[in-house]
Amino acid sequence: MCSDRKSAIASLVNNHSSQEYHPEDNYSNVVNADGEYLGPYIPYIGKSYFKTKPRLLIYAMAQNLNRAEGLVRSWLDSPDKGMRRQHRSADTTHVHVYPYDNGHLKVIAALVLNSYPGTHYKPTDNIDDLVVITNFIKFSFYREDKKGNRLDANPPLGIYDIMWELYCKYEVSVLQPNIIIGVGNEVANALERNLKTEQGLKSLMFRVPFPGRLNLNSRWVPKGKLLIETKKHDPAIDITEMKALLKGTPDKKGRVDRAIKTDWYYLREMKSYIAKEMKIWVYGASKRGFAPLLILPPPLSREGDKGGGLPYKE
Repeated sequence: MCSDRKSAIASLVNNHSSQEYHPEDNYSNVVNADGEYLGPYIPYIGKSYFKTKPRLLIYAMAQNLNRAEGLVRSWLDSPDKGMRRQHRSADTTHVHVYPYDNGHLKVIAALVLNSYPGTHYKPTDNIDDLVVITNFIKFSFYREDKKGNRLDANPPLGIYDIMWELYCKYEVSVLQPNIIIGVGNEVANALERNLKTEQGLKSLMFRVPFPGRLNLNSRWVPKGKLLIETKKHDPAIDITEMKALLKGTPDKKGRVDRAIKTDWYYLREMKSYIAKEMKIWVYGASKRGFAPLLILPPPLSREGDKGGGLPYKE
């Protein structure tokens, strides 16, 4: 484990840049700009991540860059070729992970941190300073419709374990999170499968349904309306509570506020799920006689490390 943000970034850059993996050699539908392909990238690490408890790492699925050729080109032309793309924005609330930038995962992060026993988190804290957020899949894919138009596509299932071996395993070993959130079934499944194999221990991990607009509108919004109609529930109670939990997090463009107001029911359900799972985990930890902390192996040596999709919108 690294003890500070600077050394963690340097270690991750060294690992990721040393992996000789080119998905275009195996898949014909990797997003590119005029035949040039982006490499992998390191996670966004909040400036106070290593100083807080618990340490929270969030894995979403992948950037969808099919409609962002200008952005791809800008990263390809940068000195690091996009390796530190999640750290490049002057606006630290914009880390190029769509459901985080749009607010949903910020609320979920606050709910998780707030529910942790002995947490350092306070509602006046800036959530962006405390978390690590990235994608499990480090590359972007597309598909073609019948007319030959390129559309965003989820990554192939066969690439998940490759990503773990080359990149994510090292990220977890360096960052040593107490809690990991897997966004979407494929990401959560890959994390559970590989964490169990690597650690031999049950990690504290939360599975979060992908908060994409289609999923929210088809599944969660109707349930919220039904709750209002059948139980006379007042969503203002949930909205006020969640907004108060993030009062220290900047929201200049109103994205967090909009996510809470629009998708209060989804976030309400996530709060209930988190509270339930946290209670079960704490009880299990106490029965086994150890403090509720996620124990992970030390950082891998270079020799030992051989080897919601999430839409991105600028």
